[in-house]
Amino acid sequence: MIAEAQVIVRLTPWLGGALCRLAEEEIGRIAHWLGAWSTRQDLAELSGKIDSLLFNTVHRITRGQMHVCLDDGSWVRVRLEDFSAMADDVMDLLISGFPVDPAHLLILREYSLQHASLSALKALALRFTPLETQQEVDAICAFIRKCYPPFRWRDWLPAS
Repeated sequence: MIAEAQVIVRLTPWLGGALCRLAEEEIGRIAHWLGAWSTRQDLAELSGKIDSLLFNTVHRITRGQMHVCLDDGSWVRVRLEDFSAMADDVMDLLISGFPVDPAHLLILREYSLQHASLSALKALALRFTPLETQQEVDAICAFIRKCYPPFRWRDWLPAS
């Protein structure tokens, strides 16, 4: 089960605690979707639903201005591409709990090849290493370092 509090932790750096409190119902819906996911469902579809819900929620709460106040008091404008990154950060709550088995490895490989998902790559680079060659792991890590800004991976992936 994925708790609403876990979703809030992932979204607060992006949206600020005040907006997250105003989006309590939507955050509860996201937590429910994550907790109800099964391997018969498409990860990309779930990520898209989360992305859309986050966009619509921020648009509604900010009355279309898309400016949010972060917890440090700074104001930022949330960009369209930020929503997919937020959705991916939230998807990490689901993906990080996948069992390390061939079925989930295949799901993650397919998902990471078809969609820009740092959470899927993170799981492949850190958790699914017993099922991969060192060359595959090294390639995934190099791809992450090259394609994603360091603030998204520096806490869990060495710089080189």
